[in-house]
Amino acid sequence: MAWEVKMWLVVFVTLSVSKSRPWAEGAPQVPCYFIFGDSLADDGNNNNIPGGNINYLPYGIDFPQGPTGRFSNGRTTVDIIAQLLGFDNFIPPFLTARGEEILKGVDYASGGAGIRNETNRHLGTPITMDEQLQNHHITISRIVHIMGNKHKAAKHLRKCIYTVGMGSNDYVGNYFMPQFYNSSHLYTPEQYALVLAEQYSQQLRTLYHYGARKVALFGLERLGCLPIEVQTFYGTYGSSCVDAINNAVLLYNARLRSLVDDLNENLHDAKFIYIDCYRIASEIPLASLGFKVVNAPCCNVRINNATCNPSSIPCANRSEYVYWDGVHLTDAMNVILGEKYFNAQSPSSHYLLSLASIFLFRFPFLHCSPFVFGSDLHFGCSLSMACEVKVWSMVFVMLSVSNLHGWASGAPQVPCYFIFGDSLADNGNNNNLTTAAKADYPPYGIDFPKGPTGRFCNGRTVVDKIAELLGFDNYIPPFATVRGEDILKGVNYASSAAGICNESGQQVGARISMDAQLRNHNITVSNIVHILGNKHKAAKYLKKCIYTVGMGSNDYIANYFIPQFYNTSRLYTPEQYALVLSEQYSQQLRTLYHYGARKVALIGLSQLGCIPAALAGINGSSCIDVINNAAQLFNSRLKSLVDDLNEDLHHAKFTYIDAYRIASGIPLASLGFKVTNAACCKVGNTNVTCNPFSIPCGNRSEYVFWDNVHPTEALNVILAEQYYNAQLPSDAYPYDIRHLAQL
Repeated sequence: MAWEVKMWLVVFVTLSVSKSRPWAEGAPQVPCYFIFGDSLADDGNNNNIPGGNINYLPYGIDFPQGPTGRFSNGRTTVDIIAQLLGFDNFIPPFLTARGEEILKGVDYASGGAGIRNETNRHLGTPITMDEQLQNHHITISRIVHIMGNKHKAAKHLRKCIYTVGMGSNDYVGNYFMPQFYNSSHLYTPEQYALVLAEQYSQQLRTLYHYGARKVALFGLERLGCLPIEVQTFYGTYGSSCVDAINNAVLLYNARLRSLVDDLNENLHDAKFIYIDCYRIASEIPLASLGFKVVNAPCCNVRINNATCNPSSIPCANRSEYVYWDGVHLTDAMNVILGEKYFNAQSPSSHYLLSLASIFLFRFPFLHCSPFVFGSDLHFGCSLSMACEVKVWSMVFVMLSVSNLHGWASGAPQVPCYFIFGDSLADNGNNNNLTTAAKADYPPYGIDFPKGPTGRFCNGRTVVDKIAELLGFDNYIPPFATVRGEDILKGVNYASSAAGICNESGQQVGARISMDAQLRNHNITVSNIVHILGNKHKAAKYLKKCIYTVGMGSNDYIANYFIPQFYNTSRLYTPEQYALVLSEQYSQQLRTLYHYGARKVALIGLSQLGCIPAALAGINGSSCIDVINNAAQLFNSRLKSLVDDLNEDLHHAKFTYIDAYRIASGIPLASLGFKVTNAACCKVGNTNVTCNPFSIPCGNRSEYVFWDNVHPTEALNVILAEQYYNAQLPSDAYPYDIRHLAQL
């Protein structure tokens, strides 16, 4: 059998991500989240365990449900991660999880648990990592029963996020307690780190065997800085922490990082990552964030110096404390850590990927199915004659997005950028057409370096800003004027009034529909083949490019909702029209794929019912709901279309940018926008475009709309930055343009 399976190391270097919001909106980004760990993640599994039960006040004093078994005054870091992933509720503990709620995930963590089964046995019977895996196996059996068969369960589980945080207790509840355990007599710190990593490796391979594919390993934090450890080791030799413990932790963390490489290399389609909790915690500017007490517990601790005295009164200023008890963190600190674990704040804080990015990873070109060994699930790729599956290395070099203003430096992230769309992206293709849809005169371009160019804006469009963020030295030229080797950097085919349907916008005159734009692109591809020498080189080149496609607006505002020109609203309900449009769009996008496109971002429709042209003559309304609702029906079709295209087309990387959600979530007032429903320029008889040579408003940065349809440059910049770098996981599906560029 002539088959070959090649797995290359996947390297993701992620830099700063913009501030996360505390609770993600919309559907969760993964169907389920499974949690393995110790007291830092336990949310009630120890409630029935003698000696490990903290289901009492003041624990949970700031949690909505009161005491639940969480070792904090409020949320844990995994609670924050669940919020950031978009789950409506916190992940339930295995102890109480029942019915179909397990399909969204289960928390198996247990206070006191370790990699080694004997760890912390002097305190009771915590649920060890081995036992947590056994509990997970029970959950899988239940999921198989709920979903009907093992294949469906396997397909579901491979999409889930798994976080595993183990090892802390193997040090503070084992190695550094020689009065109870002999591990420190048997092993040097280097040897113990190796022994732990080897046992952990077998446990993680079992987790993989049970269907896990996207697994984040939390490294150990600065255990030598815990209040209980500082108090136990009376001599810290001038340090604020116990260096011997922290040094041992660093040895273990180094082993974890190597373990991630081993697992990814040896396990088929595994995506293990490492979160450097030690580094993340050490780099938090505690004082500037309002933390005033960094080395003492907020609650009155019991004689063991670890947990709070039952029913005691804790400190009132809990947001100023790092530690809640002698070991565990306050809600305030957990929020910061959870967000930093989720989003890579620096290249070294996450290896190989951030949690915010791991859920984006999909396996579109692996046709794998679960093999069944006894009652277990095991994943593999079914191999037939002459079957070859290659998983190539992908290097994700993410530019810092903490400051996205300005022109990106260095080489562009992709060799070329091709643009399809309407007036929101047109940069001159309509200039020589016989049409009313033109913008090649003042005051258009009043803030653009070259003046009027055909852009329907006072300055830059969204795609201009995206080109900047991708690192291009110049804006992408229009098809109408581009010549020679300039096409190798990309071409803009967008045309004002254009639509998915060829007839859309015909009442204003000539325009270049989506079908016509594709024909123009085919001409470009032929020219690229000529420049590069052959079709193979051209295909190899084009598959690296970014393509953005923003179509559909005119199919509504210049077709469906102007019944005096078109009969579509009489032929179709809004639901039917959305289906008709998406089916035609699907064929067009498949043609684009046929022409070599592989990385394609579909820009959804924005709030079309809120543009000034739609509101003209309507008093007292901020938006027209019937138009916005229709746009949302189309957008929902787009998201499903992305799934279909990625599944059906080999190596396809289609993604959906939720322009509607992004626009509706912008805090306009706080960003200085004072006029949100009127044009900055004086519009003419068309009720759409600016009067030629008219004088626009002087405070253009305070206006949302430039004319009666198109945004100002000020808003375009904000929109582009969020299309490029999604502020919420739900803003892009499955990835934003920043990630798409690096696939």
